[in-house]
Amino acid sequence: MLKVIARKFSSMAALMEKDSYSLKKKLIKRTAGSFGLKIGSNGLGFILSIVFARYLGTAGLGTYSYAMTWANLSSIPATLGIDQLIVREMAVYHSKSQWRLMGGLLGWSNLVVFSFSLIFTVVATALIYRWENNLDADVVLAVVLAMLTVPIASVRNLRLGAMRGLQHIVLGQIPDSLLGPAIVTILTIISYLLFPQSFNVYWVLVIKILAIIITFFVGGLWLWRSLPTEVKQVKPEYLGKQWLIAALPFMFLGTMQLINSRIDIIMLGGIEGVEAVGIYTIVVGITQLTIIIHQAANSVLGPTIATLYSENKLQQLQQVIRKSVLIVFSASLSIGVVMMGLGKYLLLIFGSEFFPGRTAMNILILGQIFHAFTGPVGLVLNMTGHQNYTAMSTGASAVLNIALNALFIPRWGINGAAAATTISVFVINIINLVIMQKMVKISLYSFSKI
Repeated sequence: MLKVIARKFSSMAALMEKDSYSLKKKLIKRTAGSFGLKIGSNGLGFILSIVFARYLGTAGLGTYSYAMTWANLSSIPATLGIDQLIVREMAVYHSKSQWRLMGGLLGWSNLVVFSFSLIFTVVATALIYRWENNLDADVVLAVVLAMLTVPIASVRNLRLGAMRGLQHIVLGQIPDSLLGPAIVTILTIISYLLFPQSFNVYWVLVIKILAIIITFFVGGLWLWRSLPTEVKQVKPEYLGKQWLIAALPFMFLGTMQLINSRIDIIMLGGIEGVEAVGIYTIVVGITQLTIIIHQAANSVLGPTIATLYSENKLQQLQQVIRKSVLIVFSASLSIGVVMMGLGKYLLLIFGSEFFPGRTAMNILILGQIFHAFTGPVGLVLNMTGHQNYTAMSTGASAVLNIALNALFIPRWGINGAAAATTISVFVINIINLVIMQKMVKISLYSFSKI
């Protein structure tokens, strides 16, 4: 499979000029590596979902997913959007050999994000305790435990962004995509086998915290070794105010994106309960397999888009994006169709209590296929300095998503949550596609030739 994907991407050579040959080779290599990583990561995630479903049941899995969703939502505003800004800036500074700014950005971002995320977590935890009487005690404790991961996860996201900006796409993702899930899976199984009577969702949350701490230090060490030698030798230069102003739209954008992808779980848990969340979480996890190639390509394209745009190579940028979109969409469509046909058997792996999620799974798959069809439109806008437009379109989509979930979930449960999310995916991708064509002057498909 990897060789087929690599061969497809190699046909970009016919569209690129001769001086871009080395870029083509890098894209092929990084995409194949990132795809292999996604295969391993999603495979581990699939196994982990089966372990959680079997050991925790729908209620326990729902409590865990609900708690971690709140933590994930909190980690986005806690980073102030700097984790996304750092991808673009590191790529630009590296291409222009601006080592002092690169070193300054790394030091400034770590200090600012850790300080703010720590304050954010303390305040959020205090508010959770204040509302304890209005929530289930077990859910409250789970959310509090999950919130402990926010400061570490926030700084970890900076490291992931820096590694992407430095073009170390695969290496930067290994600690969190492979090592982390492997640690959680192994320790969860061992804990259950040793203490089957007392094993519960809190065991899993503690294990999750331990895994995040381990991968945080491993990833930090790899980032230090990956930095250019010049960065370690020069005195850092700081543009704190400029960076913060540029990052704030990314913060809003990241929050809105996460709301779009997770508000269904939050609202489903509040309206239908944690058992519905347990079923829906498995469904969402399965549908993510549809866009595994899309995610792998995006992780590679981000810094490449920023570099080509900064060098004003718009024609080459359009050619790279068009070809990647055609390949990714074809693969996503094929995977999605197969998964819709095998939906019953996929859910059977987790247990018969997850069968009610099949319709929701099909609805979400349709949304993911359309997402692949429109390509990395949001990524292109973010990496070319048009993140304000992406933030506005994503905000509008998030408002629509919340309204549709409030309307659909009481009527149709998990199917309503899936429908609301899918409609929002259609809306945001269409808006971003139009904006990209107007602002960046890039079109994904040559409709005029069809």
